[in-house]
Amino acid sequence: MIKAYYTATNGATSSQNYLDIISNNMANIQTQGFKKSKPEFSDLLYTNIRGPEGANTELKSGSGSKINKVDVVFTQGAPYQTGVPTDFAIQGDGFFMVQFEDENFYTRGGSFEITNIDEENYLTYQGGYVLNSDEEPIILENTEDINSIEPGVFTFSNNMDLEQTGNNLYRIANEDAEYELMENPKLQKGWLEASNVEMSEEMIKLIQLQRAFQLNSSIVKTADEIEQTINTLKS
Repeated sequence: MIKAYYTATNGATSSQNYLDIISNNMANIQTQGFKKSKPEFSDLLYTNIRGPEGANTELKSGSGSKINKVDVVFTQGAPYQTGVPTDFAIQGDGFFMVQFEDENFYTRGGSFEITNIDEENYLTYQGGYVLNSDEEPIILENTEDINSIEPGVFTFSNNMDLEQTGNNLYRIANEDAEYELMENPKLQKGWLEASNVEMSEEMIKLIQLQRAFQLNSSIVKTADEIEQTINTLKS
């Protein structure tokens, strides 16, 4: 019963961690350019147990599973029109580069703003400088320059070299990561990219997760009751 208890406990813990991922996805369903996350599970330790008496075989008994890693799904969200001249949506692969102090971050969110800093009009995103194709902050001489804004778009040889940092931003997690400027990127000015989270899909996962959690909780309760009964008989 102890093995059943710990196996079910591991399952309940995995369900709780999975719930956190689903909750984050659902919370960002209205976030422009947000990319959903999905977990990858791995089996925990297997042990060998004897087969039926007289059989020359051994059986393997598992100890449940756990979330091994969490991947970001970089599929494109649907574009939608806003009419705002500082909004941009990328068609296809690529990221905007945004500078915060001495570090560059990457995003698919294109809801930019014009911010006056030290008497200069900068194109910004969440307070960071949006960079152009030369990886320099974009400065507008006057408001008429809005129509000539051209933010740089950069692509990675492997998007998995990026890690989420919150606020719809990514940073390079692999020091060997390679990126390059995209020539002639397909940008839609006055448009934004929607989140790629599908509410119906997340709701189905949530229902399945709830049932799995209830099952594991029932096993834990049953194993505990049996263990108490055995201890009572021993005494």
